[in-house]
This record gives sequence, C-alpha cells and structure tokens, in this order.
Amino acid sequence: MKTNYPMEAFALAMVVFSLNMQEAMITGIILLLITVLGFLFDQFFGRKLPAWSRKLCMVIILLAVTYSLFQVIILGYFKGNLDQRTVFLQLAIGALIAKHVLEAEEINYSSILYESAFSYGALILIAVIREFLSYGTIYDYKLTDADFLTSGFQNVILGFLMSAIAIAVLNRIFRYEDLKTESLWVILPVILVNQPFSMDLKWESIGVLVSIAVAILFVYSVRMFLIFSNVRKEWKRLPIELVSVSIIYLTLMVF
Repeated sequence: MKTNYPMEAFALAMVVFSLNMQEAMITGIILLLITVLGFLFDQFFGRKLPAWSRKLCMVIILLAVTYSLFQVIILGYFKGNLDQRTVFLQLAIGALIAKHVLEAEEINYSSILYESAFSYGALILIAVIREFLSYGTIYDYKLTDADFLTSGFQNVILGFLMSAIAIAVLNRIFRYEDLKTESLWVILPVILVNQPFSMDLKWESIGVLVSIAVAILFVYSVRMFLIFSNVRKEWKRLPIELVSVSIIYLTLMVF
C-alpha cells in the first residue's frame, strides 16, 4: 500500500526543515507545489514515455524544479544563504517526491491535497514546538525568556522523534496499514549531512566515513530486530524506525 501524500518527503522535511516556523512554512509550500507539478507532468507527459525514459525525466525535472524553487524563494526573496548541506537535503526531498510520483498507480488530486494539508500542518506544528522550546519565539516573534528553553530541541534527535510521532498519527488518521516504505531513503540523507559523532583524526574525511558507516550499521541491526517486533500497525516501518534512529543518535553522540 502507498500513501496518497509523499510521506517520505514530508518525513525528511520534518526531521531537517522544522527548526523554526518560517523554514517549515517555506519548505512545506515548496514540497506541495513540487508534488502537484510532478503528478501533472507525469499524467500528461510522463506516462506516454517508455518506462526507463519516464523515470529519468521525472527525476531530472523534479530535482531541477526543487533546486530552482528553493534558490528563487530563499535567495531571491528572503536573501538567505544556502550551504551545500542544505542544498543536498533539498534535492533529497525532490528525489523522494519523484520516487512517490513514479510509484503511484492512480492519481487522485483531492486525496493528495487533503492528506498533504494535514502533513503540512504537522510539519508546521513540529516547527512551532521546536522553535518555541529552543528560543521562546514563534515566527521570530519573542514570547518568553523562560529558564526551560534549550537549544537541544534543534538537535536532529528531536527531529527524528517528532517526525515519527507525526507520521504515526497521520497513518492512524488516514487508516494506513502495512505501508511499503523504505525508511533508509529518509534516514541516509540525514546521516550523510549530520553524523552522530565525530572522531579527532588526522584525516577528517576518514572520521566522517567511519561515523556514517557505524550509524548505518546500527540502523540495519535495529531494523532486522524490528522485523519481528510487535508494534501497532500505524507505527510499523517508517515511524518506528525513525524512533530507533533517534535513540541510535542519542547513544552514539555520547562518544
């Protein structure tokens, strides 16, 4: 079973682009726009092409649209700066949207927009919580300077945990069960950009590779165990594996 909304793309956005409300709003709008454009292009042009050409065209077009929209909106309107890691994560979202479009058997725009609206709301809610508990602000508007505020809510660990909860709730609302998702495509981009630990080695690149390899090994180990776990249907696969990765990060960051 596949979801109508691009679940993997929203899950990745909830992990890495929910640090504040403004970032979440921009990312969510772009994500929705790319999804609709992808389905429109695939419906009118893509499905008339040979299978290999369709896949290649969809990936190239949606990655190009993703890059262009983020560049135009963030650089052009907000005058922000995009580093290479941020651009990589944005392109990863575009690739997940392309994957979702290509795997869709039927196109129901009402269901796509309806479910995506709930997902967008969840993304914004996560961003509001993380921004407020980190800085006491909402959309950069200062509300409090309380002592309980901590920048720890900006950590990717909380991103994984909150996104898992949000996806599980959405699965419950839309009654999705036994979803055939590949969580590695959500987790891997985050691991490549934000390693759980660092090593003080002469060659920094080797330390980064070791950190990535160890994190992936832990993810696969836990994943094999989860196959035989007894969890509620809405938590199966992606949500429970996101929770697992948050615990893995918490464990590895001690070293």
